[in-house]
Parts: sequence; structure tokens; C-alpha cells
Amino acid sequence: MKKQNLILRFQEYLGSNFEPGDFIPGELELAGKFRVSRGDIREILQHFGQLGLLERVKKRGTRIRSLPAGELDRTVAFCLRMGGFGFEDIREARLILETALVPYIIQRMTPDMLEALQANLDRQKESLSDIPRFEELDREFHALLFETSHNKTVRLFSNILSIAFRKKYRTRFMSEEWTGIGYKNHCLILDAIRRQDKRVLLKLIREHIIPT
Repeated sequence: MKKQNLILRFQEYLGSNFEPGDFIPGELELAGKFRVSRGDIREILQHFGQLGLLERVKKRGTRIRSLPAGELDRTVAFCLRMGGFGFEDIREARLILETALVPYIIQRMTPDMLEALQANLDRQKESLSDIPRFEELDREFHALLFETSHNKTVRLFSNILSIAFRKKYRTRFMSEEWTGIGYKNHCLILDAIRRQDKRVLLKLIREHIIPT
């Protein structure tokens, strides 16, 4: 319990006082600040280092790592799974995000994005019997929708939910029947986007996610 409390305090300290690339104080200074032994601090630094959040720089000290987006979303998705977030939590979060995105999809969709979505659907059609490939294209289709937000945080959370969901729950839905339904739904979604029909698009996205 003592270690967990120290981890939480140290996490809050890092998040409130430093930015990626910043060097943090040395072990002795941190031990004094947190009123623990130097050994305790060394253990905490190792813990955050193993999580990929801190890195040692020779002759300079320890600094906050700047995590690439791909590494960051996998790390947060792992924390979600370890935190006991279940299927219903993840599905509801996905529903909230994607339905909230509908106005942005209609307003910000470009010809290039429409072309990319259509190309994705063409590949989906060719992969209906190749379930792992279809699953990859399914994730890509939804990622392309989130691209229209032009918001890095929204895209990050969409990736986190996708990773967290597929790691634990996706396999239960993998079948050729599922790929056929998914492809049909995606075609209808793209058609509604082309017609700029917000009401129909919202309905289709709800129906696509809720039966998942």
C-alpha cells in the first residue's frame, strides 16, 4: 500500500510540474521531497522507466520521455484493461465518441477522405472471407472517420478504445457473417456521408455499434 501511494503521488508530481523532455530532480532531492529513502525513489524511477515514461540520459540524469502516439495509445489501452474496464464500458465510450463526431464528419469531409473511405470499402469487399484482414480494414475505416475531426486527442482516444476492445473482446464476433454485416453497414455509412445526411448517419452509427 505504501508503494502504491508513493506511485500515485509521484505520478501527480510528474504530471503537474514537468513536460516531455524535461529533466527531473536527482534521487537525493526527490527522496527529501517525498520523505522516503533513496532506495524507495530508485524503485519508483525504475517502475516509471519500465512503463516507458522516464529514461536515463548518461551524465545528465532522468527525463520525461516524449511518447509517440502509437506507443501512448497502447500504454493507455493496457491501463484500461488492467483497470477492469469491461466490454460495456468500452462500447458505450465508443458510441459516445463516434456519434459526437457526426457533425464534424459532415462538415469536414473532403474528396480525398471520401476516396480513402471508398478504397477501404473496396478492400473490405475483397476480404470478406479473410477475417483477420477484414478486422484490420474495419479498424482502418473507423480510424478514417476520426481523421475528419482533425483533433489529435480525439484520434488518440479512438485508437485506445479500438486497441482495448480488440485485445479482449473482438474475437467473439469474428465470423464471415460478421464481415458481411460489417461491410454492408460501412457502405450505408459512406452513402449517408456523401448525401450529408446527419440524421441517417447518426442512426447508422448507433445501429452499427450497439449490436456489436
